[in-house]
Amino acid sequence: MAKGGKKVLVIHGSPRKEGNTDILLREIVKGIKGENKEVELREIYLRELHLLPCQECRVCNRSGRCIIKDDMQELSTELREADYIILGSPIFFYTVTTYVKAMVDRGQVFWVRKYLWKQSLNWQTKKERKGWFVSVGATRGKKLFEGAILTVKYFFDALDISYEGDLLVRGVEAKGDILNYPEVLSKAYELGKKIGFLLQKD
Repeated sequence: MAKGGKKVLVIHGSPRKEGNTDILLREIVKGIKGENKEVELREIYLRELHLLPCQECRVCNRSGRCIIKDDMQELSTELREADYIILGSPIFFYTVTTYVKAMVDRGQVFWVRKYLWKQSLNWQTKKERKGWFVSVGATRGKKLFEGAILTVKYFFDALDISYEGDLLVRGVEAKGDILNYPEVLSKAYELGKKIGFLLQKD
């Protein structure tokens, strides 16, 4: 177990199994475990979950809970309990995938508790939670990742998670092509090592 019982949640947001995003996240996990073999680490594949979109019913404004019954209930618990979150998504039309966006939109309940109820997730523990974003895009546009980063930052903010950084890769599209970029795989592994070190330090 990491110092203080730290929990790491790795969220796979790609619809494509064993795609480039999955590969990068796997390298990060290797790096984390290499630095801290006893870390409590949980990987979640959003494509395997049943997540419905937000209905904008606003019941959460009054109750602090989402009335939709699906896998978001269990996922919400994971999101609340994680000390570190690593979220991965390829770029679809200059933003995250629909899998990730469904999770983000259903995170409205966290926003409600923080900004309407003035009751942040960390109000009792006062712990510092951290997050990273990993993304792969097929094109090389200058603003390719801007929309996705903004979405992830606001999601992290609702969860009281500081946006610590990202690993962004342009110009990679076909399944498994990231394996042709050993320098990027090395960056992913090194990011994992950095996170593993922070787990020991925090």
